[in-house]
Amino acid sequence: MTELLKFKYFYIIFFTFISITVVTTNKISADQKIKIIADEISVDQDEGIIKATGNAIAVDQNGSKIKSDVIIYSEKDSIINADGNIILNDVDGNTYFLENLQTDDEIQNLKGVEIRARLEDGSRIVGSKLIRKNGVTALENTEYTPCLENDYLIENCPGWKLKAKNIFQDSTKKTIYYDHARIHLFNVPLFYVPYFSHPDPSVNKRSGFLMPTVETDQNLGDSFSIPIFYNIKGNLDLTFTPTIQSKSNDFYSINYRQLNNRGLFNIDASIDDNNDGSGTSNHLFFEGNLNNPYGTLNTYLQTSNNDTYMRKNKINKLTVLKSGLNFEMTDESRYFAIDTVAYKHLSIQSGEQWEYVYPRLIYNIDNIKDQIFDGNVSINNQFDFNKELNDDYTSLASSQINWNKNIINNKNGLVFENKANLRVVSISIDSKSVKDTDNIRFYPQINSLISYPLIKSSKQTNQTITPIIMPILAPYNNYTSAQTISNSNLFSPNRAISIKEWESGPRVNYGLEWFIDNNEDKSVKFTFGQSFRLNKRDSDSIEELSDYYFSSDATINDNFINNTIVLDRKDIDVKSISMNTYSKIYDFKFKIDYDYTSGKYSSINEQIAVGGEYNFKKNFYLKFTGTKDVDTNTNIGYQYGLLYEDNCLGIDLNYYRDKTIDRDIKESDGYSFTIVLKPFGSTRSYGKSKVFGPIID
Repeated sequence: MTELLKFKYFYIIFFTFISITVVTTNKISADQKIKIIADEISVDQDEGIIKATGNAIAVDQNGSKIKSDVIIYSEKDSIINADGNIILNDVDGNTYFLENLQTDDEIQNLKGVEIRARLEDGSRIVGSKLIRKNGVTALENTEYTPCLENDYLIENCPGWKLKAKNIFQDSTKKTIYYDHARIHLFNVPLFYVPYFSHPDPSVNKRSGFLMPTVETDQNLGDSFSIPIFYNIKGNLDLTFTPTIQSKSNDFYSINYRQLNNRGLFNIDASIDDNNDGSGTSNHLFFEGNLNNPYGTLNTYLQTSNNDTYMRKNKINKLTVLKSGLNFEMTDESRYFAIDTVAYKHLSIQSGEQWEYVYPRLIYNIDNIKDQIFDGNVSINNQFDFNKELNDDYTSLASSQINWNKNIINNKNGLVFENKANLRVVSISIDSKSVKDTDNIRFYPQINSLISYPLIKSSKQTNQTITPIIMPILAPYNNYTSAQTISNSNLFSPNRAISIKEWESGPRVNYGLEWFIDNNEDKSVKFTFGQSFRLNKRDSDSIEELSDYYFSSDATINDNFINNTIVLDRKDIDVKSISMNTYSKIYDFKFKIDYDYTSGKYSSINEQIAVGGEYNFKKNFYLKFTGTKDVDTNTNIGYQYGLLYEDNCLGIDLNYYRDKTIDRDIKESDGYSFTIVLKPFGSTRSYGKSKVFGPIID
């Protein structure tokens, strides 16, 4: 019993000692701005020194953390000294590796040597010495690169890096400054700048230089452009781009963007320096989307004082400029729109270039319930006043009532899509060359698209075969010429596009659709059809029985092919072919657009456009795009080149040949070379746009 009491007293004394130690330690931490933990901690109460060794960690009140072999904290001086295998994590997500560090107990002001840093955005900085004071960080003998080591093209060689004698990072201005900087591409020094700066990783948008573009062109000569970005406010910015050309006028471009409570506004403009004395050329584009409680209001302006200026300098390829105003308002059953538009046709060399719509009003009413036949009724109204290219002035008022009712016969599976239309059009034409005309046109029509879907399903595939017949009852009229039938409008109730016209005469469209789907992103669709015109008029150029129309669509994962063929019904000869394909085979992607029209039936036309991309090595791409007139065996234009792109660097080298000729626009060829140092630029757009065929996304 006596022995048990001895052990009991021993446990009480031991527990009391541990409790006092814990309380004392907590008291020290409570009085400090820094918390320290380690494998071993010793405290010198007289000197106010805490020494932590073995996995020592110091954490300040904001969450910044220091980890080191040894941490010594002086309470009197509020100074932390760390030595050996130091890792500093700041509140911004940056990580620093050092051999020696001294800092205050808020880990704000510090000194260190042999620094390696991984910033929050993944970029890296190394230097021999670091000092941070009052929000400014200074590093000596420094290298910076945003390149990730896993993406290095050459071992131990980043795509690009920036070496500087001194680097300063101002946390208030959120800017990094470089003193005597050299830009290295694959460790080869290319550029020297005595002073350089860029936003730090926390900044989404900051003023400064964007990446330049260097090009050479047969007609324009060598050209150099460098965009200058000015971030006026968070919702307001401006980009100014001077373009210097050795054989043509230099020109200067601006792009202004603003977003506010009133809407989104964009201005794009340029002007040349008239160095050749032929007169100053310019362009001005404006677009404004105005917020209002009633609907959407859009304004737009496109103007240039020289028809070939933009295409010649490869600013864009527009041949029609459009300016005007548009307002739209819609709800569940109504749609209202008013717009006024002016078109300028730049490709017209002599004669009138302008046509106008002022104004056009549209008012549609939908979802009117037909109580008698249990159908749906809609009404379309339109009024517009136009000035045509031939100087005719046309005023038009149109009203159309539409009725439709779909019926599915549950007994036999037949599907009926029934429609009835009546359009009344009043047209007045003030002509400069012939007698003025005024007339009212009536376009009534009744039609039904009757289909009989036959469905077969299994575990792997679903098949649907659908015979279709579409009888259309409409009178002949004197205002609509014969409409061309195509695969896209084979089952259309009205092939006329203009509101002033309606396809006339009774007719029957019929055909077959076959759809196969295997539930694994693979599907095939075939369509066959023909059209028959009843009581065809002698003056109608379209034959009573049309040609045969075939179309097919096949999809296998990301690959597809769309093909349409028109066969002459008399001798089964090919009249036209149109094909679009996209394929991805391993690292090779390509698109083909092909169009062919037989010379037996009209002017021969055969054209092929190709776009391709081959990822032959990690981050390396061979790219090609071009269009060729197969009939004349001549290229319309093509471009091919090499693209290298990783997480920090983009290099794009292209050769192009453009066969476009229009007044002072001559056939040209040349090279385009762009280097983009991310994150300062983007490889999504390189210099001037030149697209000659399908684009590989």
